[in-house]
Amino acid sequence: MKRFSSTILTALLVTLLAFSLASCATARVEPIPPAVVEPVPAPAPAPAPEPAPVVEVPVVVEPVKPVAVEPAPVVVAPVVEELVYPYGVRPIVKNADGNEVFDLVILHTNDVKGNILTENGGVGIAKLSTALKAGRELTDNWLLLNTGYVGEIPAEAALIAAWVVDEMGYDAYLPQAVQIELGIEGTEKAIPLAANVLDAEEYLLFQPYQVYDFNGFMVGVVGIVAPKPVSGVSFDADVILDNAQWAVDIAREYVDYLVVLTDLGEGVFSSSDLAQNLRGIDLIVDGSGPETAKVVNNTLIVRAEEQLRSIGGVVVSVDRGRVTDVLPLVLPAEDLVAPHLSPLAAEYEAFANSMGYTLMVTLPDDPAILEAITLGVIPEPVVVAEEVPAPAPAPAPAPAPVVAEVVPVKITRPIEPVEYPLGVTSIVKNAAGDKDFDLFVVHTNDVHGRITPSDGGMGYSKLATMLEVGRSITDNILLLDAGDVSHGTNLANLFEGEVVGVLLDMLGYDAVAPGNHDFNYGYKRLVEAAGFAEEYSNLRVLSANVVDEDGYLLFQPYQVYDFNGFTVGVVGLTTPDTKTMSHPKNTEGLTFLNKEILAIGQQVIDIARTYVDYIIVLGHLGLDPYGDSGLTSEEIVRNIDGIDLFVDGHSHTTLEKGLKINDTYIVSAGDYLRNVGVVEINVRDGKAVATRPMLVPAEDVLNPKKSDLARSYGIVEVPDNPKVDQYVAYMQAQLSDRLNKVIATIPVDLDGERAHVRTKPTNLSKIITAAMTEQSGADFTITNGGGIRASLKAGPVTIGDVVNVLPFTNIVTVVEATGADVYAALEHGYRMLPDPNGGFAQTDLSVVYNRFAAPGKRIVRVLLNGKAIDKNKTYRIATNDFLAAGGDGYTMFGRILTEGDLLSDVLIAFLSSH
Repeated sequence: MKRFSSTILTALLVTLLAFSLASCATARVEPIPPAVVEPVPAPAPAPAPEPAPVVEVPVVVEPVKPVAVEPAPVVVAPVVEELVYPYGVRPIVKNADGNEVFDLVILHTNDVKGNILTENGGVGIAKLSTALKAGRELTDNWLLLNTGYVGEIPAEAALIAAWVVDEMGYDAYLPQAVQIELGIEGTEKAIPLAANVLDAEEYLLFQPYQVYDFNGFMVGVVGIVAPKPVSGVSFDADVILDNAQWAVDIAREYVDYLVVLTDLGEGVFSSSDLAQNLRGIDLIVDGSGPETAKVVNNTLIVRAEEQLRSIGGVVVSVDRGRVTDVLPLVLPAEDLVAPHLSPLAAEYEAFANSMGYTLMVTLPDDPAILEAITLGVIPEPVVVAEEVPAPAPAPAPAPAPVVAEVVPVKITRPIEPVEYPLGVTSIVKNAAGDKDFDLFVVHTNDVHGRITPSDGGMGYSKLATMLEVGRSITDNILLLDAGDVSHGTNLANLFEGEVVGVLLDMLGYDAVAPGNHDFNYGYKRLVEAAGFAEEYSNLRVLSANVVDEDGYLLFQPYQVYDFNGFTVGVVGLTTPDTKTMSHPKNTEGLTFLNKEILAIGQQVIDIARTYVDYIIVLGHLGLDPYGDSGLTSEEIVRNIDGIDLFVDGHSHTTLEKGLKINDTYIVSAGDYLRNVGVVEINVRDGKAVATRPMLVPAEDVLNPKKSDLARSYGIVEVPDNPKVDQYVAYMQAQLSDRLNKVIATIPVDLDGERAHVRTKPTNLSKIITAAMTEQSGADFTITNGGGIRASLKAGPVTIGDVVNVLPFTNIVTVVEATGADVYAALEHGYRMLPDPNGGFAQTDLSVVYNRFAAPGKRIVRVLLNGKAIDKNKTYRIATNDFLAAGGDGYTMFGRILTEGDLLSDVLIAFLSSH
């Protein structure tokens, strides 16, 4: 039993759950049609049928999700054998508190027909969600199911509709016609079930059933969809009916209570016909018909009223694994919407008062659901900080549930997930059983938010198409990103990396190592995103060298992937220079292990070799030792034996065929999706015998007609992925709204005219350089006037206005230079006066110069805070990454010390605060 929260005063689902908690025998509910027992026709004499053929049902089984690595030492419990049912289905543990006597409440809705708000006499999903969440505060012993027609859902609202179903906590539902017809992806948590929806080759399109565990009492839920006119899909193949009784009899060997979820209603072949023809079904939750409760052939058939005018429930009383009583209930919408006016709620007010709350309230809408359905925006998850108790040894948590993907693939043998040290559970990528195959490690790095094609990159849409084609050929693909992926453009930054995170999931990325720029929204945001990814996707954020102030790992350190029994371990590493390359506030309290990696790395790799066949380090380290730590991927590889492959990022290095050091390949694909890396690993008899790195250039993907490589494979076009395009277009529309947000009001015009910012300081350039100095913590700023592209008018200033001023994706970069170098930089920036020059040096220093002197001899004096700078002293100078790399001829700057936010973000923050 969950801890009851007396603050949930609007828990009006209590008026339904109270029957099971107070005493089902005395419960009074809204009258429903009396139970009708329909006799089973006497069977006509007939010869015994031959045993029905067994159909091999194709189901893709996703691997068990690994247990999240807590930021604390973990006691590794012995590996627990996990029960696997036919077709690879694993039970979902709903309650494990040990109670053997309890009431199980099965809640059901049907035929919503688009009744999403309180209309047509229905309760509406926003109010229902409030009641459901309140009910979960009382008990874990329930199932929430939906059957029947939900309503037409426009394509642009599909993601939101699926999120709403998951947010409300539905366990299972019948797939809708649009899912069946178009094969679109649906919910992440709620499971679409259909045992009779077959494709043209009679392969199942959906998971046929699911098993739920309530303290060892096993409930099986099977989906049966009424036939619909969908091209290429059958619903009533002869073999389904021939084997139906056989399937029920088999299910009885595994479950204690069998539920059939259907929308047959009172049609030509009705739910009553189903009950009459099959023995052993305990409950049919039906749709497509009037509210009812009846018994046919010892099977209870229930159906709630359409459009959420009533909510149905079945209370199953369980005593030590046996069902002792079954009571169908119905709760009319009016009792939920206005319980203070409900005689039913009034009758149970005393019971509610005894538990510390009242039912005499009006049920409010769930704000998260209401925001999603009215604004078309999925709310940001809310994280509530809680005090973390001291870690204590604990048993290994129950295995996570597995949901079958809607893809017809035959399974030849199951591979059981294995639990590894620190509670990491392997992810099964391929279970075909082949010992000889080719494994493809596809990798990207330093994308920096280039979601759409830009800066020579291909964008995620075309990459999604390539991956889709690749996965249609082989399941032996591991997709990795080596960091600096979630920050760098407005579409990424203004949503704090959310858009990138969704796309990484959509493309099926397996793992990402966080880079220094991925911390730019603060480490708590990154930890939140990693937890969200683990809960709702197969994406893992991996880093083995980032620890909190108590010395506990911040992220999961590694993940194991199983390809036909060939196990691949992926270990994540993050550059220790993140501490200086991201704003200090973003990593406050964290430690990035540096030389400790070399000290313990060999020992860790040696231990890992006892568990896995192939070791990949996914690192955001780079090959250039320009940071304070000096740690590079090459140093790791030269000092630690046993690493098979190092997938690298951070230095933006393009390695066309990889860099081989000893027996290890280092691979890196440049930046901005200008290339996608592919490493082909030949596995023979369970061992890696050859490794071949290569790159797929973006130009070959964007212009395949001009590519010799593409033409050699007969490729003339790489189309965009419609799902990716739809999502990106939706978020770009949201971006437009955000760009219109007013962030400041200015009293005067700020001058950003081209001819002015390229020849002299202006009031706008002074504000920009002051903002860069303040944000970076540098001594002063030197940037290029050509980067300023517009003025700001007096009055309200929006985010979009600032982006127009600083439209490029340059980031604030702090470099090291002497006072003499500063003089040289200013001489360079002033050399072309009076002619305009994009490289004109805009600065918050005071510069005394003679524009009529010869170039190179124009700077007379440079003042910092009223005092002349010392030519022999070393200063910290804020600039942008373009100039830091030598752009516009600024080759006099020294090594890079830190990298920060977009210039536009810096100016937005400065104007907002000042």
